[in-house]
Amino acid sequence: MDGGDLLRAQLRAWFGLADFRPGQREAIEALLNKRDVLIVMPTGSGKSLVYQFAALALPGLTLVVSPLIALMKDQVDRLQAHGIAATFINSALSSDQQQERLEALRRGAYRLIYVAPERLRSRAFLETLAAVQVSLFAVDEAHCISQWGHDFRPDYLHLREVRALLGSPTTVALTATATVEVQDEIIAQLGMRDPVRIVTGFQRPNLVFRVRHTPSVEAKWRELQKVLRAAKGAGIIYVGTRRDAEQLAAMLASQFGDSIYLYHGGMDRYARTRAQEDFLNDPQGIMVATNAFGMGVDRPDVRFVVHYTMPGSLEAYYQEAGRAGRDGKLAQCVLLYDPRDRQLHEWFIEHDVPSRAALQNLHRVLTRFALGDEVVMTLETVMQEAALEKTSLRLGLAQLERVGAIERLPAEAHLVHARVRSLGEAQLEAIQAHVAQWRTHKLAQLHKMIVYAETTDRCRQQMLLEHFGETNPVRAHPCCDYHIRLARNEMRPSARPQPTPPAPEKSAEASLEATYVLLRQGLSVSQVAQQRGLMLNTVYAQAARLIAEGRLALRAVVSETIELQVRHAIAQVGSTETLAAIKAQLPEEVDYGVIRCVLAQMQRERSP
Repeated sequence: MDGGDLLRAQLRAWFGLADFRPGQREAIEALLNKRDVLIVMPTGSGKSLVYQFAALALPGLTLVVSPLIALMKDQVDRLQAHGIAATFINSALSSDQQQERLEALRRGAYRLIYVAPERLRSRAFLETLAAVQVSLFAVDEAHCISQWGHDFRPDYLHLREVRALLGSPTTVALTATATVEVQDEIIAQLGMRDPVRIVTGFQRPNLVFRVRHTPSVEAKWRELQKVLRAAKGAGIIYVGTRRDAEQLAAMLASQFGDSIYLYHGGMDRYARTRAQEDFLNDPQGIMVATNAFGMGVDRPDVRFVVHYTMPGSLEAYYQEAGRAGRDGKLAQCVLLYDPRDRQLHEWFIEHDVPSRAALQNLHRVLTRFALGDEVVMTLETVMQEAALEKTSLRLGLAQLERVGAIERLPAEAHLVHARVRSLGEAQLEAIQAHVAQWRTHKLAQLHKMIVYAETTDRCRQQMLLEHFGETNPVRAHPCCDYHIRLARNEMRPSARPQPTPPAPEKSAEASLEATYVLLRQGLSVSQVAQQRGLMLNTVYAQAARLIAEGRLALRAVVSETIELQVRHAIAQVGSTETLAAIKAQLPEEVDYGVIRCVLAQMQRERSP
């Protein structure tokens, strides 16, 4: 029996499967030869089987890091059903249950153990790991390690340090959505050694992508009702805020009955778990949720995913939309696009990271509660004393740690244990520079998302593939509303000759140049938007970039009177960090886009 036959025989014996999916065997063989591996495979393509198989073929323990408590239980239950010794340790367990599993781990009772990244700050857990042989280190949802990705988790930044403590075992990092830039960052952050990269492609031939322009709440509601009445089977509806999720779920329940479920991060753990389990067990279930729901939830027969609110990046959109049709059958991905969704994301970009004052206050809190230079506090206490939500607190601690103002020490997941050092002006300026860079990156990602939403003359799935660096043509048609329109036109036997459509713009750069030409010809922003079929926000964003680059005069898009009003508002606020505060000082008709153009001019004036 050759090596391939042996692996297939083990696959049948261990998992009851006849053969490997694309990329799985190549990845497994590399791991068995002690090569680090980076895996980028679409949702539902079998990434987890790679490390599960390798865990059984290698001696010792496989440590799996995942941010998903629900996924841990699902996968452990499935492994145990196959007779495979696996477990998880997370905050859902009592202290006694955690201790029992740690003792079993020391005895060598498990082949796989799943933990959340914050568990790797626990001194007791790290001491237990030091006493056993960790042969394989698996990092699931590895894009969370990227500070420039769509789902950054600060606790992932410590995985390289943990990997070194474990003796740098063979490592596999897995994700469904990572651009080449994010792939490179994953490798660097984990300290992987010349890893084998396995990228099987991002195509999902069974998904049909559509965008519906819905410029008002009423239009969104009407379009959503159309989608739901035509849909058959289970679906997910993503919204931007907890309040919107609650309101929309209540409206849908009054229209469509009991199969409407709600999920967001503000619900208690029991309510979230109950909603998830009820949704998984309801053939016609519809989950209304924020982006807190979905990553790793194992339901293959989701027939549609509707984005009631536009996501902030193409990575986030493709990952969330990709939860549809994991069984390979036809599924719909519908984006309901309101240009005002942009403002919500800009607000998040401006407020997600703690302000300078908030960081100083957080540092003062840690200093006040420290004994000597060391502090141990519960997360809840720090949140209350520093007046920060959990996400902002984690980001704030990461910022302070990045500049050496604190040194995080091993602790249980619910504790903050750190050595507190000084926080000076130079460190605060370094944090501000990093935050400014992060915000610029996030705004660029948002712009690409808007270009996708507003494009009408290109294949949507092709745009998504090109964003992730894939140049192969889409294999299945119709795969989006653009190709559906083409097919309908071709089927009309008596259709009159159509005007030649404009050549599709190959990139955001081509779109920028087209706008530049028209603005230089003297057209107003609204005229450019109308002529090119774009939204005002998009044209203003392009104009702001042209102004910042010195290619376009501010007066081409903003009158002197309005410019003076904006500059006065900026002076009144005393900062350019929060656009909403500037907007509040201005007349209603002054758009956010106008503010961005004036800020671009001010940035240009400060440039050497």
